[in-house]
Amino acid sequence: MSSTRVDSQVRGDAGSIPNARLSRLRLTGGAWETLWPLGLYAVLALLAFGLPIAAHPRGTIIGADEVDPSQFMWFFTWWPWALTHGVDPFTTYHQFVPDGYNLQWAASMPLAGVVLSPITWTVGPEVSWNLFMLACPALGAWTGYLLCRHVTGRLWPSIVGGYLFGFSPYMLGSMTGTPNLAFVALVPLFALLVLKWLDGSLGTRAFLVAMAAAFTVQFLTSTEVLLTSTIFGATALAVAFLLLPDRRRDLLRVTGLLFAAGAAMAVVVSPFLYHFFFGEHFEPVATYFATDASAFVLPPHLVALTPKPDAAAGFRGAVTTTYVGLPLILLSALFLWQRRRERIAWVLLLCALIPAVASLGPGLILRGKLTDVTLPWDLVNDLPLIQHALPVRFALFVILPLAIVVAMWLTTGGRARWALAILVVLTFLPAVGDTFWKTSVSDPAFFSEGRYRDRLRSADRVITIPAMGANERYQAKTKMAFKIAGGYLGTNFPEGYTRFPTWQTLLNGQLTPDYARQLRRFVDAKGVTAIVVDKRYGGPWRQLFGSLGVRPEDTGGVLYYRLSEPSG
Repeated sequence: MSSTRVDSQVRGDAGSIPNARLSRLRLTGGAWETLWPLGLYAVLALLAFGLPIAAHPRGTIIGADEVDPSQFMWFFTWWPWALTHGVDPFTTYHQFVPDGYNLQWAASMPLAGVVLSPITWTVGPEVSWNLFMLACPALGAWTGYLLCRHVTGRLWPSIVGGYLFGFSPYMLGSMTGTPNLAFVALVPLFALLVLKWLDGSLGTRAFLVAMAAAFTVQFLTSTEVLLTSTIFGATALAVAFLLLPDRRRDLLRVTGLLFAAGAAMAVVVSPFLYHFFFGEHFEPVATYFATDASAFVLPPHLVALTPKPDAAAGFRGAVTTTYVGLPLILLSALFLWQRRRERIAWVLLLCALIPAVASLGPGLILRGKLTDVTLPWDLVNDLPLIQHALPVRFALFVILPLAIVVAMWLTTGGRARWALAILVVLTFLPAVGDTFWKTSVSDPAFFSEGRYRDRLRSADRVITIPAMGANERYQAKTKMAFKIAGGYLGTNFPEGYTRFPTWQTLLNGQLTPDYARQLRRFVDAKGVTAIVVDKRYGGPWRQLFGSLGVRPEDTGGVLYYRLSEPSG
C-alpha cells in the first residue's frame, strides 16, 4: 500500500493535532490511492441500489414512486431537446399550456440533462435516471474521502469518513426521488479547495478557476444546494474566524476570493439569473419544513437496523433524513472531550451543531408535536430566497463535519476506536431492497408502441390522466410530441391552473357538483384539443370526460378523446 504523510509544520494556531490540522498534505500515494476508493464506493452503491433494479433497468427505477422521478426524467429530456430545436429552454410551454412555466424556479438540472443526453436519447430517460442516482452516493463518498484524507493524511480513516458522508441518511433520503439534492459531491470539494489554499498547496489563480467552476456546476445542478452551501460555508468561515485568531488574515483573504469566484460564476450563468429574477414565476410552496428533534436519534426506515412496523408493533422510526444516531453522538462527544483544548475540534463540532439547530426550523417539533419553543432559525426564516430553503435538508451540513470528526478520531488509538466507528457505519447501512428505492415503471402501448403518432400532433394541447407524474415521462419519451394541459415542475402550480376547480378534480379524481360546466370552462380556457387517459389510473374519468359529448377510442391501454383539431 502506498503511504501518505503530513507536513509537521503548523501554520498558525489551529491546535496541535497530529495528522489533523490546516497544514499542507503531501501525498506520495499518487493517482492510485486517489482513485481506487471511488471504485470501492461505486461497488457499494451498486450493491445497495443497483442490484435490486439490475434485472429491468428500463422498467425499474431507483425511487420511492414515479412522480418525482418522472419529473426529473422530463428535465433530463427537456434541456437537450430545447437546445437542439431552437426553443427557449428557460420557459417551457409544453407543460401548463398556454400559461408556461419558468424553469429557473424549478429544480430543472440543466447540466445533468445535457451531460446525460446521449444516454437519454439512445436507451431512455429511465436509464439516465438510474445511472445518475447510482453515481451520486459514490461521488459524494469519494469527495468526502478526499477531504478527510487532506485533513488526516490517513487512508482507511478517510475511507470511513467518506462513506459516512456519501451514504448518510441524508443521501438515503435523497435517493428516494430528488437527484438535485443527491448530487452533493461538490460540497466537500468547496471545503477542500479552501483548505488547500489556506495551507498553500493551491495557488490563488488555480483556486479562483477551480472554485468558480465548482460553483457553476453546482448552480447548474442544484441552486438549493449551492444556496445552503453558501449559508453554512459562511457560517464555517465565521466560526473559524472567531476561534482561530492567527488565521484571521488568511480567512478574510479567502473570503474575498470566494466572492470573486462567485462573481465569475454569476457571469457564466447570467442568462439563468436573469430569468430567475425577472421572469414570471410561481414561487414554491414547501409542505414540510423542519426536523423533528427526535429524528436525530430515531433511525428512519431507510436504514437497515430499523425494525419494520410489523416486526415491532407501534414502532416507527423517524421519517426525516437528519438521523445521526447515538453511536455517532457518543463518538463526537468523546472526540470533543479528548481534544477540548484544541481549537480545531471546537470548529468542527460547532460547524455540525449550528446546521443541526437550524434544521429544527423556527419552532421546536418533538415526536410530531409543535411546541411553544422558538428556535434561532425563526430570525431568518422570512428572508428572501432563504424562506424557500427547507431546514430538514440542512442535515447535509451536519454530517460533513461529523464525517471529518470520525476520520480524525481514527487516526489515533486502537481497536476500541475502530469498534465505535464501525458501529457508526452499521447504523448508517441502507435497508437494501426496500421499496423506497425500487419502483416499477411502464408506459401504455399508446406511447410505447408509437400509436400516439397517428393521433397527436405537436400543436395538440392534451389533458392527460394522470395529470402529473407519469405523464411527464410519456411526453419526454415521445420527444415533446404534444403539449400537456397540466404537469408538475415544482412544489407549486400556476395560478392560471389552480383557480379552476377542474384542476383539483384532475389531480384527486373528486367530482364537484357542477363538474361538467367546470370542465368545459377549463377546456375552453386552455384550448384543449385532446384527452388521453391511462386506464391503469382509476377514477371517474368516463363520467367526467363523457360530459363533453365525445366518445373515446379505447386503444393501447388508454382512452383517447379527440375534441378538436389544433390550430397551429
